[in-house]
Amino acid sequence: MNESKFSRREALALALASTASFAWDGRTALAAASPRRSVIHGVKIGAQTYSFHEIPIDGGNHADQVVADLQTCGLSTCELFGGGIEASTYVSMPPPSSDCPKPEIGCAPGKGGSERNAFAWAFGLRQGDDLIKTRQAIRAFLESRPTKYFEAIRRRFDDAGIEIYTYNPFLDPGRATPQMPTTDAEIDGIFYAANALGVRAINASINRSFLKRVVPFAEKHQMIIAPHGHSNTSDPDEFSTRETFAEAFKLSKWVGANLDIGHYTAAGGDPVEFISAFHERITNLHIKDRKRNNSRTVQDGANMPWGHGDTPIGEVLRLIRDKRYGIPCMIEIEHIGTTSATGEVKAAYEYCKRELDKA
Repeated sequence: MNESKFSRREALALALASTASFAWDGRTALAAASPRRSVIHGVKIGAQTYSFHEIPIDGGNHADQVVADLQTCGLSTCELFGGGIEASTYVSMPPPSSDCPKPEIGCAPGKGGSERNAFAWAFGLRQGDDLIKTRQAIRAFLESRPTKYFEAIRRRFDDAGIEIYTYNPFLDPGRATPQMPTTDAEIDGIFYAANALGVRAINASINRSFLKRVVPFAEKHQMIIAPHGHSNTSDPDEFSTRETFAEAFKLSKWVGANLDIGHYTAAGGDPVEFISAFHERITNLHIKDRKRNNSRTVQDGANMPWGHGDTPIGEVLRLIRDKRYGIPCMIEIEHIGTTSATGEVKAAYEYCKRELDKA
């Protein structure tokens, strides 16, 4: 068992859940026994499975493909993206080939991508009857507390010796269908799903207002809810700055942070300082390389090939190594690549290895 990983779980338990039990389970033991365990100099490296952009967001259960891609990349841990295993109001809408011939490795702004994300095409909003019917189906699914569905997914990862460390569902406050806002029973169902997956935390792209609705369910299930920040600093209800996260931590010991060091850099923050200050509240990191935003009102800090942006990826990795924080680092690909979806993740993994080999 990796000592820094165990220390990490102890720190989370002490900082976030002094009365809870974060027991190791069979899935974790399986992952630890894997001959391809992706821990480099004590730093656990995995992937946000959204990075496998050849897997469509179409409402299907693509768990087998997610597992295969992680195995191809030699990664034994992940943050499981809900878009690859369950329905959502969003759906992949690849642009015309004349605009973007290989959308699975990214598209230029205005041609399927955006300044911030070369894969904006993956988040097309369903329309008309399709949107309403899908939303109704999602509500019924989540309100049913679908533990068996998610237990089956967990077994598929168990069998492959892959750890699902955190779960990233679509936790929508109702923006897509304001006439059908998310119910309390749906939020509850998401926590039942997370428990069935055996994860440490739910990571979610939610705003500060909606987090307050979610906290009671985190406390009920004794499951950490970790907001995922972006780089929109013009909206005070969005998670983007140090202050927005620090205020969230005051709500409950069950509130953590899913810090994306690329977005945080683009927003003008210093991820090294944030991690040093709040490492006990961080569930895991998203690793990417972005330029800083040029504007306060537009998220225009481009996602770059790793090593070409402003994000101190190497410094962050070595900080976690040297301080033995034990924070898992999840590769997230949002720049335009040159190879394939798995090829870009593999290249990022090699980048992490090189940086962690440095003194």
